[in-house]
Amino acid sequence: MGDCELCGAMKVSVRSVKTGKTEVTACARCVDKMNLIPKTVAPGLAKARSMASTPRPSTPRKKNDLMSRGEKELAEDFGKRISVARKKMNLSHQQLGKKMAETVNVIKAAESGKRPTDSLIRKFERILNITLMVEHSSSETRRLDSGPSRGMTFGDYFNDVR
Repeated sequence: MGDCELCGAMKVSVRSVKTGKTEVTACARCVDKMNLIPKTVAPGLAKARSMASTPRPSTPRKKNDLMSRGEKELAEDFGKRISVARKKMNLSHQQLGKKMAETVNVIKAAESGKRPTDSLIRKFERILNITLMVEHSSSETRRLDSGPSRGMTFGDYFNDVR
Protein backbone atom coordinates (compact mmCIF):
# COMPACT_ATOMS: atom_id res chain seq x y z
CA MET A 1 0.00 0.00 0.00
CA GLY A 2 1.23 3.42 -0.89
CA ASP A 3 0.36 6.78 -2.40
CA CYS A 4 -0.06 7.33 -6.13
CA GLU A 5 2.32 10.08 -7.28
CA LEU A 6 0.14 10.90 -10.28
CA CYS A 7 -3.41 11.26 -8.95
CA GLY A 8 -2.65 11.53 -5.24
CA ALA A 9 -4.73 8.53 -4.16
CA MET A 10 -3.64 7.41 -0.72
CA LYS A 11 -3.28 3.92 0.70
CA VAL A 12 -3.77 2.16 -2.62
CA SER A 13 -1.88 -0.60 -4.34
CA VAL A 14 0.90 1.03 -6.39
CA ARG A 15 3.65 -0.13 -8.71
CA SER A 16 6.70 1.52 -10.11
CA VAL A 17 6.37 2.57 -13.76
CA LYS A 18 8.38 4.76 -16.11
CA THR A 19 6.91 7.95 -17.51
CA GLY A 20 9.31 9.53 -19.91
CA LYS A 21 12.71 9.54 -18.23
CA THR A 22 11.44 9.32 -14.67
CA GLU A 23 10.15 6.47 -12.59
CA VAL A 24 7.04 7.03 -10.46
CA THR A 25 4.77 4.95 -8.27
CA ALA A 26 1.26 4.89 -9.71
CA CYS A 27 -2.01 3.20 -8.88
CA ALA A 28 -3.59 0.67 -11.23
CA ARG A 29 -6.20 3.23 -12.36
CA CYS A 30 -3.54 5.74 -13.45
CA VAL A 31 -1.49 3.01 -15.12
CA ASP A 32 -4.54 1.96 -17.17
CA LYS A 33 -5.80 5.50 -17.83
CA MET A 34 -2.42 6.85 -18.96
CA ASN A 35 -1.31 3.63 -20.63
CA LEU A 36 1.83 3.42 -18.48
CA ILE A 37 2.65 -0.19 -19.12
CA PRO A 38 6.23 -0.77 -18.05
CA LYS A 39 8.49 -1.09 -21.07
CA THR A 40 11.17 -3.71 -20.81
CA VAL A 41 13.59 -2.03 -23.22
CA ALA A 42 13.26 1.31 -24.96
CA PRO A 43 12.65 0.91 -28.72
CA GLY A 44 15.73 2.92 -29.66
CA LEU A 45 17.91 0.99 -27.25
CA ALA A 46 16.71 -2.34 -28.61
CA LYS A 47 17.54 -1.22 -32.14
CA ALA A 48 20.97 0.04 -31.09
CA ARG A 49 21.76 -3.22 -29.34
CA SER A 50 20.70 -5.26 -32.36
CA MET A 51 22.83 -3.10 -34.65
CA ALA A 52 25.82 -3.48 -32.33
CA SER A 53 25.56 -7.26 -32.33
CA THR A 54 25.52 -7.54 -36.12
CA PRO A 55 28.96 -7.25 -37.69
CA ARG A 56 29.40 -4.12 -39.77
CA PRO A 57 31.36 -4.19 -42.99
CA SER A 58 34.76 -2.66 -42.50
CA THR A 59 34.91 0.82 -43.94
CA PRO A 60 38.11 2.04 -45.50
CA ARG A 61 39.81 4.80 -43.59
CA LYS A 62 39.66 8.27 -44.99
CA LYS A 63 42.87 9.58 -46.51
CA ASN A 64 42.31 12.97 -44.93
CA ASP A 65 41.99 11.71 -41.37
CA LEU A 66 45.40 12.56 -39.96
CA MET A 67 44.94 10.63 -36.73
CA SER A 68 44.14 7.40 -38.56
CA ARG A 69 47.61 7.34 -40.07
CA GLY A 70 49.74 5.22 -37.85
CA GLU A 71 53.04 6.83 -38.76
CA LYS A 72 52.19 10.38 -37.59
CA GLU A 73 50.97 11.86 -34.34
CA LEU A 74 50.29 15.31 -32.97
CA ALA A 75 53.45 16.95 -31.63
CA GLU A 76 53.56 17.24 -27.85
CA ASP A 77 54.39 20.95 -28.05
CA PHE A 78 51.74 21.79 -30.65
CA GLY A 79 50.36 24.68 -28.58
CA LYS A 80 53.74 26.35 -28.35
CA ARG A 81 54.37 25.80 -32.08
CA ILE A 82 51.07 27.50 -32.93
CA SER A 83 51.74 30.41 -30.59
CA VAL A 84 55.30 30.99 -31.85
CA ALA A 85 54.24 30.82 -35.52
CA ARG A 86 51.33 33.22 -34.91
CA LYS A 87 53.60 35.73 -33.17
CA LYS A 88 56.24 35.33 -35.89
CA MET A 89 53.64 36.35 -38.49
CA ASN A 90 52.60 39.30 -36.25
CA LEU A 91 49.00 38.05 -36.01
CA SER A 92 46.68 38.56 -33.08
CA HIS A 93 44.28 35.84 -31.99
CA GLN A 94 41.46 37.72 -33.73
CA GLN A 95 43.39 38.08 -37.01
CA LEU A 96 44.38 34.42 -37.08
CA GLY A 97 40.82 33.40 -36.25
CA LYS A 98 39.55 35.49 -39.14
CA LYS A 99 42.06 33.94 -41.56
CA MET A 100 41.08 30.46 -40.42
CA ALA A 101 37.34 31.17 -40.17
CA GLU A 102 37.46 30.07 -36.53
CA THR A 103 36.65 31.75 -33.22
CA VAL A 104 39.22 33.32 -30.94
CA ASN A 105 38.36 30.76 -28.25
CA VAL A 106 39.34 27.90 -30.58
CA ILE A 107 42.70 29.53 -31.29
CA LYS A 108 43.38 30.21 -27.61
CA ALA A 109 42.32 26.69 -26.61
CA ALA A 110 44.71 25.13 -29.13
CA GLU A 111 47.56 27.37 -27.94
CA SER A 112 46.87 26.41 -24.33
CA GLY A 113 47.23 22.70 -25.15
CA LYS A 114 43.68 21.49 -25.84
CA ARG A 115 43.87 19.00 -28.70
CA PRO A 116 42.35 20.47 -31.88
CA THR A 117 40.35 18.49 -34.41
CA ASP A 118 42.01 17.04 -37.49
CA SER A 119 40.56 19.70 -39.75
CA LEU A 120 41.78 22.43 -37.41
CA ILE A 121 45.26 20.90 -37.37
CA ARG A 122 45.35 21.06 -41.18
CA LYS A 123 44.21 24.71 -41.08
CA PHE A 124 46.94 25.64 -38.62
CA GLU A 125 49.57 23.86 -40.70
CA ARG A 126 48.43 25.49 -43.94
CA ILE A 127 47.91 29.05 -42.71
CA LEU A 128 50.86 29.29 -40.31
CA ASN A 129 53.13 27.17 -42.54
CA ILE A 130 54.13 24.89 -39.66
CA THR A 131 54.22 21.15 -39.01
CA LEU A 132 52.08 19.85 -36.17
CA MET A 133 51.94 16.20 -37.18
CA VAL A 134 55.28 14.51 -36.55
CA GLU A 135 56.60 11.00 -37.08
CA HIS A 136 55.37 8.54 -34.50
CA SER A 137 58.01 7.90 -31.89
CA SER A 138 57.70 5.10 -29.41
CA SER A 139 58.62 6.61 -26.11
CA GLU A 140 58.18 3.51 -24.04
CA THR A 141 59.94 3.98 -20.76
CA ARG A 142 60.49 1.53 -18.02
CA ARG A 143 61.18 2.63 -14.49
CA LEU A 144 63.51 0.68 -12.30
CA ASP A 145 63.23 1.52 -8.67
CA SER A 146 65.71 0.44 -6.06
CA GLY A 147 63.40 1.57 -3.28
CA PRO A 148 61.61 -0.68 -0.84
CA SER A 149 60.15 -3.72 -2.55
CA ARG A 150 56.47 -4.57 -2.41
CA GLY A 151 57.37 -8.22 -2.27
CA MET A 152 56.85 -10.90 -4.86
CA THR A 153 53.34 -11.47 -6.17
CA PHE A 154 51.89 -14.50 -7.95
CA GLY A 155 52.11 -12.53 -11.21
CA ASP A 156 55.84 -11.93 -10.65
CA TYR A 157 56.34 -15.62 -9.93
CA PHE A 158 54.52 -16.75 -13.07
CA ASN A 159 56.47 -14.24 -15.18
CA ASP A 160 59.73 -15.62 -13.78
CA VAL A 161 58.64 -19.21 -14.45
CA ARG A 162 57.99 -18.47 -18.14
